[in-house]
Amino acid sequence: MKIAFLVQGLFEVSDSIGFDCVYQYREVASTFPEIKDVTIFAQRFDSERHRDVPIQGLEAFYEWCDHNPTGLVIYHYCGAWLEIDKFLSQRQAASIIRWHNNTSPWFYFEETNNLSHTLDGFESIVDLARNPNLYFWVNSSFTRDQFVALGGSASRCAVVFPASRYLGKASIADSVVRPERFAPDGPINLLFVGRVVSHKGHRTIIAVAERLKEITGHAVIVRFAGREDRVKQSIIQFAEDAGVETYFYGEVPESTLVELYSISDALVCLSEHEGFGLPVFEAMRCNLPVVAWATTAFRELLADHPLAFRYYDLNMFAAALASLLDPAIHRQVLRTQQRILSIYSGSVVRQQIDDGIFKLTDRTSAISIPGSVDASQESADVVKNTISSWLMRARNLPNTTTHNLIYDSGTNLVSLYDIKLFRALFDGMKRLRFSPFTSAENNGTLLLEAETFSSHSGALVNGQLVFVEKEYNAGHLIFGPYLALPAGDFVASFDLEINFAPDSTPAPVLIDVCCGPHGVIAKKKIAASRSHDSSEFTVEFSLPVEGSVTEFRVDIQQSFLANIVFRGINLRRQEPSSNKKQGSFNKKTLFPWARSA
Repeated sequence: MKIAFLVQGLFEVSDSIGFDCVYQYREVASTFPEIKDVTIFAQRFDSERHRDVPIQGLEAFYEWCDHNPTGLVIYHYCGAWLEIDKFLSQRQAASIIRWHNNTSPWFYFEETNNLSHTLDGFESIVDLARNPNLYFWVNSSFTRDQFVALGGSASRCAVVFPASRYLGKASIADSVVRPERFAPDGPINLLFVGRVVSHKGHRTIIAVAERLKEITGHAVIVRFAGREDRVKQSIIQFAEDAGVETYFYGEVPESTLVELYSISDALVCLSEHEGFGLPVFEAMRCNLPVVAWATTAFRELLADHPLAFRYYDLNMFAAALASLLDPAIHRQVLRTQQRILSIYSGSVVRQQIDDGIFKLTDRTSAISIPGSVDASQESADVVKNTISSWLMRARNLPNTTTHNLIYDSGTNLVSLYDIKLFRALFDGMKRLRFSPFTSAENNGTLLLEAETFSSHSGALVNGQLVFVEKEYNAGHLIFGPYLALPAGDFVASFDLEINFAPDSTPAPVLIDVCCGPHGVIAKKKIAASRSHDSSEFTVEFSLPVEGSVTEFRVDIQQSFLANIVFRGINLRRQEPSSNKKQGSFNKKTLFPWARSA
C-alpha cells in the first residue's frame, strides 16, 4: 500500500493543520509495516522548519499520482483549494479529506474576508461529500455531526484526533514546573491560548476576570497567546473599560509557551466554537487547571470535567475559578484531568489512524460510527457546593461591562439552510461593494486600505503596514483582501515603498493579482533598485465573471535586507477596450499561469 500526504502549506510557525499532517506522516511511516511507501507533499514549504521530513512540491505530487493510480491520498483540507478539490474528485482511487472543521459563518457576519473564506470552505465540503471515492477524517465527534448535518455520510467518516506537540516522545510538558497550590503568590494569573478572533471568547474571559476580582478580592491578570486579528484593538479597549490587567503575546515559540504555562494558575477557554481545542488538553498535560465552556467539541471531550459547563454563565465561570482557592478542590480537579487525558494520547491517535486507513476505505465493510455521546456532567458534591457558595456571591454583585457581550447559545451546527442564507446575505453585501466603481464622486475608484490586508511579519502603524529593516525570506509578504468584484477590466495601483539597506543587494519584488477559480491572472516584476522615483506600481487585469474573489499580493522573490511600507491599493475599473468583445473570455490569454485541468 502506498500513501501520499498532501497539505497546502508547511512554513508557518504555529500552523496546527501543517503540524497535524507532519505528525500523521511520521506515524504512518514508522508504525505500519504493511505500508511500503509514504510520501509528503506541499504547495509551499520551508525545509528548515521540518528538517527531518522530505517534503516535495505540487508537481511531484501529480507525478506520484500518475505513477501510483491506486495509491491513497490523505489531503489535509485548509479551505477551498479548488485545483486539488477538482483533481481528487476526478481521481478514480480513494482519497481521504482530513477536515479540521470550519468556523460557523455567523461569527464572521461583519468580517467579509473571513465570511467569504468560511462559506467557500463549507460549500466545498458539501460538494466533496457527494463523491463516493472520497472519505473523511474529522477531528472530533462534533465535527462528524457537522459533516452529517451538511449531507455527508457517517459511514464514510472517521474521527481522528488532531496531533499536538505533547503527543511526541519528548513532551515539553515535562519541563513545566507547576506549584501545588492555586495562585500561591496572591494575584490570580489566567491564560488562554488561541487565535485572537471574535468567537474565541477573549471578551468573556476579561469579563470573568473582572467578576473573579470582585468576589475574591484578589488581583487578576489575563494573558493571551495566539495569532492576532484586527479585533485585538477592540478587545484591548474592552479590558481597559473593565479595569482588567491584560497582556497579548501573539504567536509564541515553544520556550515562551512553556513559561506561560509555568506562571499561570488556570487556563480559561470560553470559546464559542471549537472543533477540538488542543490548548485545553495541552494545559491539562502541564497540570494546569482548566475552566471551560463545554460547547461544540468540548460537550463530549470534557463531559466528565468538573469545571466545564454546558451553559453560558459568567458568574458560574468566575465561581469555578474561585473554588480552586480551596487546596482540596484544586487537587481533585487536577486528578480528574489526569483521568480525562486518557482519551487523548499517542496510542489513541495511532489506533484512530489505523482504523481510518484500513477500515474506513475498505469498500467491502464500512467502519462502524457510533452516535454522539450525550453524557451528563458529573462532579463531586464538595466541588459543587464550593462553586455554589461562590456563585451566590457573584450573582449578588451588579453587572458592569458584561451587558456589552454577545455570545452564542450552544451547539453550533451549520445546516444547508444556513449556508444558503449566508450566501444570499453575502451576495447582497457584494452588490453594495460594487457601487464605488460606478460612482462619479470618486471617479470609479475604490481605495483598499492597508489595514484590510494580511501579512506574516508587518505591523499596522498609522494605517500603514510597516516592515522594519531586516532580512525577509522569499514568499508572499502582503496578501488580501479577498474582494468579490464585478466583471470587467481593472487597474490596481500598489502604494509600496521599498528601501534597501545600504549594504544589501537590491532584489526584484513581484506584485500579482490572484483570482480564486483561476489562480494568478496578472503579475508585474518591480525591478531591483536602491530607490524608485515613485512608490506607485500598477498592474492591469481582467475579470470575466461577476463575483470572482480576488486577492492582491506582494511577493519577495529572494531574501534581502530592506525596510518596507505598504499604504494600500487604489483599484479603478476601466472602460472596455474597443477591440475587445465585452463578455468574451479567453482563458489562455487572461490566465497564462493557470494549470490546465
